Amino acid sequence: MNTNADHPQFSVARFAGALALSFLVVACTAAGGSNLPGVSAAPGASAACGSSPASAAPGASAACGSAPSSPASGFYLRAWQSQALAPQYTFAGLPAATIAGGRYYNGMIAIPMIYPGPIYVGVSYQTISPKGIDEILTEARMDGLLGTKTDFAEQPMPGSITCHVLLVVDGVTHDLTGQCTSDAAPRSGAPGSSGAFAAFWNRLTNLWAWLGSELGPSVSYAPSSLAVLVTPPVEPGGSPLVPAEEPWPLATPFASFGSPMGSADYRCAVVSGADLAMLLPAVEAGNQLTRFVDGKAVKKSLQVRVLMPGEPSPC
Repeated sequence: MNTNADHPQFSVARFAGALALSFLVVACTAAGGSNLPGVSAAPGASAACGSSPASAAPGASAACGSAPSSPASGFYLRAWQSQALAPQYTFAGLPAATIAGGRYYNGMIAIPMIYPGPIYVGVSYQTISPKGIDEILTEARMDGLLGTKTDFAEQPMPGSITCHVLLVVDGVTHDLTGQCTSDAAPRSGAPGSSGAFAAFWNRLTNLWAWLGSELGPSVSYAPSSLAVLVTPPVEPGGSPLVPAEEPWPLATPFASFGSPMGSADYRCAVVSGADLAMLLPAVEAGNQLTRFVDGKAVKKSLQVRVLMPGEPSPC
């Protein structure tokens, strides 16, 4: 496998919800259970909080994030994009927006335009008022998005980007898909149309402009779990930089870490608890060229991202 072609050199801004990106978050939607933070599912209704196939792997555990309850705790939202690309190109993408337990997590993060860039980029959140959540629900109803129709795409082109919005309202899940359009889309098309979905998506991904007065100050988020993709060592290519080598902080060797993803050279797991406490400082100190060396002298590179509250494992 050509590691030069497959390494995660994203030195330009990485926005999980930005329509201009070619490398976007994989669709990882799961249904069933009532594990969404702040959401208590009604009998017979489904909620979405995926479980990680890596949860039973040594040195890795899956955990949906948690958030405090609030007057709007029966509401959950996640908006993300998907595209048919290899995992190493989509793994680092965050949901564009997540609202759970009265908190809004903004996944549209600008990455410093340097090389090598960081492995880990932190996420922040803002509180959102019950009035702000009511505004979102009112708009969704006006746009005809809370009925029985869930697919709002119109003749998508092969390889095109798909937008997803997962809404849980009073224990009922609305798992919506549609096409992404530019910010120039009208405020709304006919209710239930692709244009209405696109306009709703654009408002969600510009929440500060739409509902800024209903959002609190930005606060750094301490993640309860990280999604980790182990890859072949990244090569510097034509760069004169010499990759740094650091000890792999977890007891589990790379060969048995998590589960294969795409090929035997790539392994994925969700890390939480004591392992997260050991791993996070190491990835915060590393960069894209850092090679981690496990107890068996195997060298690997990493892609790491925060797992948002209620988000299923990408592994």
